[in-house]
Amino acid sequence: MLQRLFTRMGIVLGVAVLLAALTAVPANAQTPEGTVIRSIATVSFTDANSNTYASLADTVNVTVGFVAGANVIAGAATVGPAAPSTNDTLSFQVVNIGNGTDSATISQNISVGGIITVTGYRVGTTTYASLALLNAALAGTPIAQAANITVKVIYNVTGGTGGLSTVYTLTATSRRNTAVSAAGLTTVSPALTTAVSVTPDGLQNLQRLPSNGTNYTFTFTVTNNATGTDAFDLLVTHKTAITSVSVNGVAGDSTRITGVASGASQNINVVYSVNSVAAGTPDTLVLKARSVASPGTSNTGFADITVIRPLLTVLKVAFRDNQTTPIGSGTVVPGEFIQYKITVTNSGSAPASVVHVADALATQLTFSGTTPDAAGWTLSNAGNNVTGDLTGTLAAGVSRFFWIRASVK
Repeated sequence: MLQRLFTRMGIVLGVAVLLAALTAVPANAQTPEGTVIRSIATVSFTDANSNTYASLADTVNVTVGFVAGANVIAGAATVGPAAPSTNDTLSFQVVNIGNGTDSATISQNISVGGIITVTGYRVGTTTYASLALLNAALAGTPIAQAANITVKVIYNVTGGTGGLSTVYTLTATSRRNTAVSAAGLTTVSPALTTAVSVTPDGLQNLQRLPSNGTNYTFTFTVTNNATGTDAFDLLVTHKTAITSVSVNGVAGDSTRITGVASGASQNINVVYSVNSVAAGTPDTLVLKARSVASPGTSNTGFADITVIRPLLTVLKVAFRDNQTTPIGSGTVVPGEFIQYKITVTNSGSAPASVVHVADALATQLTFSGTTPDAAGWTLSNAGNNVTGDLTGTLAAGVSRFFWIRASVK
């Protein structure tokens, strides 16, 4: 029983060792070009009486011909250079996998133009400015069987191409058999470094009346300072004095802009209304731009706004007919003329429009006439009802007046 068990274990171990040995054997390289393969056929024989005779032999020699073979191995599947950058390098190994000495012709393809520009090719310590010069040199550079050469491609990355990609393909073609070629490729993806600015940054001190149906517009500038094209989410915020109407033509307080090239700017109109709040109420209109490619990258711009309103006061003073002596609490007699001075003052923070004064004279008075302080008043009387209308606006901090002359009955 034990003998059988040991016998089986020996068989299993023997198979395992055999499999390991087979796995470790490398694939045979192709027979080199020019190798002479000699085959000998030998015949020996006897006759019926077992007499021996001299052996006969014949030999055939076959010479191995050339089989082209090429392989191109890219140094990296992908690279991520900066944009812009110069003197970046892609490395390709051109391997002769044929069975004899060969040389190679190099060609290239760039899938998306405008991202990289090839400026040279380096083999060993020599740099060639063009493919034509490289191939002229390689024509005299033999590559032995199983040997290789390294071709380095020198290139620049165009500014503003961060986030884009192109595929660079290097193809090696056998010079001895141009039907045989191989290619290696590397994807070049310039890094996108995101950055954005929104201007202006305050200091406007915009003074705005309550809207009452009239909207206002403020223009921000969003600039893409990234190394490539980006999109931005825009969001407007504010306090209680303002209500957002639209951002870049889109109703509400947010929208998205796309396709903003590196270094490009876009003007963003923010339409807003001012609520009916007290004069002097401050608010800040803020526009935030956030990178879509990298949401952690953002910037804000803002405008300072103060609510303004006109505030009018009116003062009526009675003078003697000389317009200089106040009557005060003194007495008047029938037939005497009184001069009333009507003064309107704007003590608010915004101009007043459509200023209208109405003064109904007492029945004991007879209207005589009116005198304005300066041009701009339209004064009239109808049945002892005097009116004064001021053309244009009454600016903040400004006073205007006119006189009414009447006699005591």
